[in-house]
Amino acid sequence: MRLVFGIWLLVILAGITNAQEQPVILTLDESLAIALRDNKDILLNTEKLAQLKSGIGEARSGFLPQVNINSYATRSRGLYRKDVNNYSFQAGIKQYIYQGGKAANTLKQARYEAQAQGQELARVTDEIILEVKKAFYTLLIAKEFARINDQILDNSGKHLRSALLRYEKGEISESEVLKAKYLLAQGRQLHESSLNQLESAGILLKNILCIEEKTDVDIEGDFSYTPKEAAVDEAILKALSLRPEIKQYEAKVQADSAGVEISKAAGRPSIYGSFDYYSRSTTSLTFSPSKGWQDYNVIGFTLSWPVFDGWAAKYKVEQAISGLKQTRILQDKLKADVAAEVRDAYLSLGTALGALEAGKKDIELYADNLKVIQEKYKGGISSDLDLEDARLAFFISEFNRRQGVYDYLIARSKLDKAIGEK
Repeated sequence: MRLVFGIWLLVILAGITNAQEQPVILTLDESLAIALRDNKDILLNTEKLAQLKSGIGEARSGFLPQVNINSYATRSRGLYRKDVNNYSFQAGIKQYIYQGGKAANTLKQARYEAQAQGQELARVTDEIILEVKKAFYTLLIAKEFARINDQILDNSGKHLRSALLRYEKGEISESEVLKAKYLLAQGRQLHESSLNQLESAGILLKNILCIEEKTDVDIEGDFSYTPKEAAVDEAILKALSLRPEIKQYEAKVQADSAGVEISKAAGRPSIYGSFDYYSRSTTSLTFSPSKGWQDYNVIGFTLSWPVFDGWAAKYKVEQAISGLKQTRILQDKLKADVAAEVRDAYLSLGTALGALEAGKKDIELYADNLKVIQEKYKGGISSDLDLEDARLAFFISEFNRRQGVYDYLIARSKLDKAIGEK
């Protein structure tokens, strides 16, 4: 009985171990979802946005009254003939009626700064989406590259074995053997390089997704695509209306405009109303007017106008205006950069589409060549190695087409990002 239990325990443990060794398989959509949830750049900018939204609430406080309560109790000892107790309570409320537009523009500035950060979050999100797509497709093509190099290495080994047999029979010279050995060594180097590229692509994807490096991750996908074309002028106009960077600078211009008004408010008058209530109690002394609690209140309005502050307000306004001009210059530069980025992405997409068409013709050529060799092989005219070479050439042409699709998918992803589409 104990032996049976021990065997079952080993089977269960082995099953658990095998389950733990299974890689995490991700699709492109799953990779994007993980990135949007866990990527540190996105999380950081989300927190910045939450911080600026709290700043809006802080700015609203300028429209609300300020209430203060003070109370104290003291006992003076050794100064008079007898100890003196003092008690005091004060409550006051203060409400600004006019601050030269400072409160209104501070709230406006806080709102536009939050809007700008929201667009910054959108920009970072677009960047991460592009990086995930590039990393995913790079890992996908790296897997194909490793597979085709494995076939090339196997084919090179077969050629070397065939060359050695033919050399022993005196059918070829030693130089042919040396050439076959060189091709095999080159195949091994390419195979090793492809495995390193595969590992590097996997590390890159896990880094973007913030997955632990020790976690075994694999991907599932293909190089299917739907051709997409767009008029470049239309794409530029669309980018100027959709790109989060454009909207971000629009919000920054508004925030800086509000900052100018805040600076101007430093030289304008301010008016506030106040109400203060006092209650005091002092131990009766020979010089005190009365004994017990004395209550009174004060209500009033205060006008404050900084007539001269050493030109401090003037220079603050000039600095704010200069900051606004810089933001507008950067806004114009950004629009030009976006237009250039769209044109470049558009040209890259056109180049990729042209390469895809050429790749189709290449596959047709090698498919026809394979068909011819297969017929010759059936007739005993071609050898096993000739058939193997034809198949490998066809597989390489298929890989080249996948490489072309990879280039197209990357170009399309860049164009989508340049336009501002998800």
